[in-house]
Amino acid sequence: MKILVVNVGSTSLKFRLYAMDDETIIAVGKIERVGSQRSPFSFQAGDQSAREGEIACPDQKTAIQHALGFLTDPETGVLGDLNDLDAIGFKPVHAKNIAGSVFVDENVIKAMEEYVPLVPAHNPPYIEAFRIFQKLLPEKPLVGVFEPAFHTSIPEYARTYGIPYAWTEKHAIRRYGFHGASHRFISQRVPELLRQPAASLRIISCHLGGSASICAIRDGVSVDTSFGFSTQSGLPNATRCGDLDPFILLYMMEREGLTTDELRTQLTTQGGLAGISGLSGDIRDLEAAAAEGNARAELALGVLVHETRKYVGAYLAVLGGTDVLAFTGGIGENGIAIRARVCQGLESLGIRLDAGRNEVRSRETVISADDSPTKIMVVPANEELIIAHETVRLLTE
Repeated sequence: MKILVVNVGSTSLKFRLYAMDDETIIAVGKIERVGSQRSPFSFQAGDQSAREGEIACPDQKTAIQHALGFLTDPETGVLGDLNDLDAIGFKPVHAKNIAGSVFVDENVIKAMEEYVPLVPAHNPPYIEAFRIFQKLLPEKPLVGVFEPAFHTSIPEYARTYGIPYAWTEKHAIRRYGFHGASHRFISQRVPELLRQPAASLRIISCHLGGSASICAIRDGVSVDTSFGFSTQSGLPNATRCGDLDPFILLYMMEREGLTTDELRTQLTTQGGLAGISGLSGDIRDLEAAAAEGNARAELALGVLVHETRKYVGAYLAVLGGTDVLAFTGGIGENGIAIRARVCQGLESLGIRLDAGRNEVRSRETVISADDSPTKIMVVPANEELIIAHETVRLLTE
């Protein structure tokens, strides 16, 4: 069975083609700066050398057509034609009353449109991509593995907000959680690496990147997570604020005369680490600037570390301790200094980092000290494999 997994961004398109009989990656590619006449691309089929270059990609439809063209190219492609595909899997973020893996149809798209105001950077590109694939490949199943899917196991008391309950019932307002595919992969991969059953482990999964969240996992399932009703919650992200007193929003609307659209734009594009630093939401830029004495860059880093540590502490309480602290995501996998700062001072809680072992990037490994009661691990994310698994599950049920 051949499954194409597509990751849609506002200005990017990434894809992997899996042969699910042995879970091998047949091909991988990406197109960046979609919307430009000069869009960098890369495409690699199997063990062949990667093709790289620039193409004109003025819109998402052109990017998708290029991606399908790479896969079926007579000389360098890996498919005889698109009929060889069994399905296309995606990881859309949010839709009203959908928190699982589903076949994408018009009802699903309408449910996503309902929640565009909650995730304005994420839903529109996926809605557009779904409609394009429906036209280009009308006979192929499209599967959406929505990011809250892994978090449907969170107990009701942990997903319910202290708001008028009529809001909860009428508008389905509750903690949904996101980064579900990433945290699910951690829940499966960590037991494999440690050769222990998932039912024996309490795991705190730290997905740190331009978008960041933390998940408490017990017996292989999510029991709490830092994201809530929207992606504008939990940890500070690159440009999104994270947890916020709701009366700040009311205050700013009254004092600054902001409309809801203006407020939404500022919170999603001018907040987070970029908003604090006034410089960038990229951790590499912030660390470089902080090293040169930029106080606001250092403040942004300090806020991220503090909020991460706070959630780690909270989930130690939720889980009654932890067996594994796992770092994943772009920062989690590569952020040597951030990992060290998060773990510093947690020795009394059973979290002891080995500084030498921590000098690693993007490699599965244990970085805790030998005498650490908690295993500290780096586990590179593999959301695409989870999407492929869920797509196959729906096809074969």
